[in-house]
Amino acid sequence: MIPTLSLLFVLAAPVLGHEPALVRPTVCAAPAEEKAVKALEAWLKLYRSGKLDVSSQEDSTRDSIAQKFGILQKGLVGKITALRDLELILEQVIKLDTPSAAEGALEVAAIGLDQSKVVYTTQMLPFAVRATGEKWLAKCTGPIATDYLGKVARGEVKFDKANAASMRAASLRMQGARKEGADRALLEKNLGAPEVPVRLACAEALQQLADEAAVPAMAMVLEQETSDAVATAIAQAMHACYRKYLDASKPAAKKDGDAKPEEGKAQDAPQLPESTRIAARSVVKALGKTTWRADMALVQFLYDFRTKDAVPGLIDLLQRFKDHPEDVQSGKLSGLLQHRVHETLVSMTGAMLPIDAPDKWRELWEKDKDTIAVVPRQAVKSDGKNATVAGNFCGIPVQGSRVLFIVDLSGSMGFPMKSAEPDGNRPGTRLDFAKKQLHKVIGDLPETSKFNFITYNGNPKPEVWNKDLLLANSQNKNRAFDFVDKMRADGGTNMWSGLEEGLKMKSLVYGERYASNVDEIFLVSDGAPSVGEIIDPAEILQLVTETNKFSKVRLNTIFITSVSDQDPRNLSLTPSELMRKMAGQNGGKFVEFKD
Repeated sequence: MIPTLSLLFVLAAPVLGHEPALVRPTVCAAPAEEKAVKALEAWLKLYRSGKLDVSSQEDSTRDSIAQKFGILQKGLVGKITALRDLELILEQVIKLDTPSAAEGALEVAAIGLDQSKVVYTTQMLPFAVRATGEKWLAKCTGPIATDYLGKVARGEVKFDKANAASMRAASLRMQGARKEGADRALLEKNLGAPEVPVRLACAEALQQLADEAAVPAMAMVLEQETSDAVATAIAQAMHACYRKYLDASKPAAKKDGDAKPEEGKAQDAPQLPESTRIAARSVVKALGKTTWRADMALVQFLYDFRTKDAVPGLIDLLQRFKDHPEDVQSGKLSGLLQHRVHETLVSMTGAMLPIDAPDKWRELWEKDKDTIAVVPRQAVKSDGKNATVAGNFCGIPVQGSRVLFIVDLSGSMGFPMKSAEPDGNRPGTRLDFAKKQLHKVIGDLPETSKFNFITYNGNPKPEVWNKDLLLANSQNKNRAFDFVDKMRADGGTNMWSGLEEGLKMKSLVYGERYASNVDEIFLVSDGAPSVGEIIDPAEILQLVTETNKFSKVRLNTIFITSVSDQDPRNLSLTPSELMRKMAGQNGGKFVEFKD
């Protein structure tokens, strides 16, 4: 996520990236300057080799590169981690108003944006390194440095092929971060660049600008976009341009003594500009052109900025699910999208027609399309009676069609639960409760769905029930019941191992999604991470959210606890906070069972 920055660039007229480029100037740095720049080069070389554990909080002062190059400030207190070492080096680099200094900071801000051969592991935390680079790049405000950065953004500086797109993308991201309208034309022009990282950077920069004047250009490009990451970013950028209208329509906070608002009453909303119809038409045309993951963002735009012109396109999406069930099984379509489309149609029209009956929706449209009035946002909510939901797990509806259950089998899952269930029966242990819920949800899965299990305890690696997702037929369900019955609680809590395997986290290249073809995860746990490669809850949360940004897996969390449980001290997040935020930041639901 790009921090809010204030960066003053000196920009010349925009030039397309494929136009003749200028060779980087040779800079003769003074000895003091040379030390800082060379220190940064040394840090980056060591980082790219995979020899720096940026995630570690251990003191590495003895190995400090800033200290080795003699640029460490006098009187510095506190430990020096790998990431702090980078901060200390960049602090000295940005004091130099030179192209080489600006290029060094830009190189850090480009980490993870490239399609190079560097394998960014979780220990390398490329998003944290990139954010650090962006932070200090914002401080390169001297005229020489800003002139150089402007040239990079316009494609006037030549880099080697492996780094050219990422360096330019990093500079373009800065254009949106400083939120100056003068940058809009440059960003619009480069939305059509051949390199995905450049297009993605422009879309995200336009999201930062949130300028309605950019919508026509984004709408035109969206209709032709082939990358799901870029299509998602453009939809979110257009959404940001109109967010003020949504904020203005939100009801005021209820005060003590206020009367309860009338049920279903719509809030008065300001009139949306005509450009929202232009945007909506482009969104409808873009549906189905990339992946269901991008379609989720497109449908969200139509849900919030509604126009009846979108109704036929949404019905067509429902029809795809009926006509191509094989696409659901292959993962090309997701039940998550089907449910979101249905919710949008119900919300827009007020009609309570079934999710699996596109013919009825089309009949309604053909009959009433001239007179139908789109219901204002928030005025109607589905009662769920006409939605097809594959049961629920611990009260959370299963909306995905390729579902993964990640189960904590640490020793504390063997603790008894004191409170009775709604049926009056005592569940026994926490694991017994989870097993009962797993039996129920697996039994309710339709045969068109696929599912799998991952379990973890204190071992370095989790246990994966089957190497592939399995169809929810009777034979596989019986196999699953046997697997669930044999689950035993023992050992520590290596939560990270289960999540890493479930999300198939590989090299953390920004804008890519990972090998997992899962669309919904249910994570059930009862405690804080205690062992494993990554233990810090805040770090786990950040890694999961960053790596799932483009995969769009719906992550639901179920937390089992007791009023007598004592959280470990000095946690960055309590177990409950971790589970709640993980669901909230990844499109899922959170439930807590406390006995």
